[in-house]
Amino acid sequence: MQISILKTAVRALLFIPFISAVFFCSLTARANDLVAVAPQVLAENASYHPTDASAKAVSQTRKSAEDLAQPGEFIFSSPPRGNGAVEATYFQPVADYLTRVTGKKFVYKYSDNWLAYQNNMQKDVYDLVFDGPHFVSWRISHRGHEPLVKIPGEFIFVFLARKDNNRIHSLSDLAGRTVCGHAPPNQGTLHLYNMFTNPARQPLLVDVQGWRNIYKEMLAGKCMGSVVPIKIYKELDPEGRDTQVLHTTRAAPGQAFTASKRIPADIRAKIAEALISVEGQGVTTKLREQYPSKPYVRASKQEYEGEDVLLKDSFGFDS
Repeated sequence: MQISILKTAVRALLFIPFISAVFFCSLTARANDLVAVAPQVLAENASYHPTDASAKAVSQTRKSAEDLAQPGEFIFSSPPRGNGAVEATYFQPVADYLTRVTGKKFVYKYSDNWLAYQNNMQKDVYDLVFDGPHFVSWRISHRGHEPLVKIPGEFIFVFLARKDNNRIHSLSDLAGRTVCGHAPPNQGTLHLYNMFTNPARQPLLVDVQGWRNIYKEMLAGKCMGSVVPIKIYKELDPEGRDTQVLHTTRAAPGQAFTASKRIPADIRAKIAEALISVEGQGVTTKLREQYPSKPYVRASKQEYEGEDVLLKDSFGFDS
């Protein structure tokens, strides 16, 4: 009897490592599946928290960031949305125009990655910037920038799912599921993360480049949902035949040009006047076609107040 009990105990002890190994392999496989499906999934509540390698890249940009400006120059920049040579065709004419009309040297500097762009912005390297309302709001609140002119109208995002998707009926159904969108700190993606404040219940981001591609990939089944500007949605599915709207964000002001405190008040006034003038409309035609816009209009601090809440969990934007 005692021998039988002893044999049973030995078998149980031998079986435990096997069960542990199976369980570990199962977890590993599940983790690999998630990585394969959504490589942009973030570990914390929201936004953009760089890896150790990314943080090292940030530190490597610091010296070059400080060396961007030469005496008597003002640095003009914008987010790295595309190829540097292409982006320069939109922004270099603006820098040249402002140099001519203000008598001050404006130099366009392209950032080839988001880490460098955010780092330089946080260090207040840029004197003149054109970007989205969440960044505009943050610079106003934390770096003393003044908004000059903006894209007229409102900016609204919609969260979508396929109409024939029987598993998705509300925004909360996207928790833990894949959503196609741009990598953070894109404004639409930050809206998505801010709607799911519990890290364990956040959607899994599938990084897709281009709003129309995001929409198409969702329809093709690459992800369960997507986030796109409402203007794009109305263009692609005006009658709502293929998709269902799960959530519509509050309206935000358009992208804007902001100027740092280093640019004198009289020069800031000249910049604003130049950009909304008839000549300025001609100079900015290519830029306004790329980021669809009617002629720019004046911008105010009040309309951007609070938009930086989208960046509250993003790396480096807490001060």
